[in-house]
Amino acid sequence: MATQSNRLQWPDHMPELLGPWLGQQLPAGEAMEFCPAVLGHGVQVAGITFDPSGEEALLAWNTPDGESAHLMRTAMGDGCWIKPEPAPFNSTEIDNDVCMAPDGKRVVWRSWRPLPGNMKPEDDVSLWAVDRTPGGWGEPFPVECAGRRQPAVYPGIGLSGALYFSVRTSDGSCVVARARRDGTQYNAREIIIPETSPGGDLCVAPDESFLVITVYSGETGARRGNLHVSFQHEDGEWTPLQDLGPAINSELTEYCPTISADGKWLFFCRLDRTDPHAPIRRTYWISTDVIRRLRP
Repeated sequence: MATQSNRLQWPDHMPELLGPWLGQQLPAGEAMEFCPAVLGHGVQVAGITFDPSGEEALLAWNTPDGESAHLMRTAMGDGCWIKPEPAPFNSTEIDNDVCMAPDGKRVVWRSWRPLPGNMKPEDDVSLWAVDRTPGGWGEPFPVECAGRRQPAVYPGIGLSGALYFSVRTSDGSCVVARARRDGTQYNAREIIIPETSPGGDLCVAPDESFLVITVYSGETGARRGNLHVSFQHEDGEWTPLQDLGPAINSELTEYCPTISADGKWLFFCRLDRTDPHAPIRRTYWISTDVIRRLRP
């Protein structure tokens, strides 16, 4: 595995947390800030994903110096959550946009780490994956679709094993693609949503009935994002993107959504840029019932 940087030290605060979901009380109707005792205090987390039990979590963590991002892992040990530490498959390069498959057996993320045979970090991002083995997490490998490397962002995984992700186009927008799993790799990608907006943060419901996507508006530098949904029809077509509304969206930026393996909970980040020199990121969660009620 890649050598971990000595500076990847989680802040000292780590309260005693007991039970699944970092010991948090389930949200009741409204979006609730998720575990501020750990993810508050200026901790810059941009995405969290859980295993099916809710007893292991991976975090996309922006380092305090703002120069890098890494994958951190925390889990229950003897009933109490341990302090986050670098995931076994984290590298010394930028790793983020992490998602765990609903069965907990595969993790996919984006990385600038060297591709096999290279020694230096890549100039372009690639999707990487790792599979769980009887002895723990295996060796990470670059994702390929029909034998081609995927320079993509924001992956999501359905129960069928299909991989969903955003691909940035030359004009700065994004398209959403899907690739069916074929063994350890994937078949050729297909475009399912032809254009969203710059950004492309997404997640997919485990049953693949809907996608949640961040749509950005406004000029560069003052751009704001909100979460939207697209539902999949029985014929395989996807509905136009629909704003998730005030139950989730605010005057700030909502982004980096993920959905729990049982499909019940939506996690997302909210970014406050009121002070451009010290942006504040908070993590929230809410029942996916607020999404399902929007299905046309």
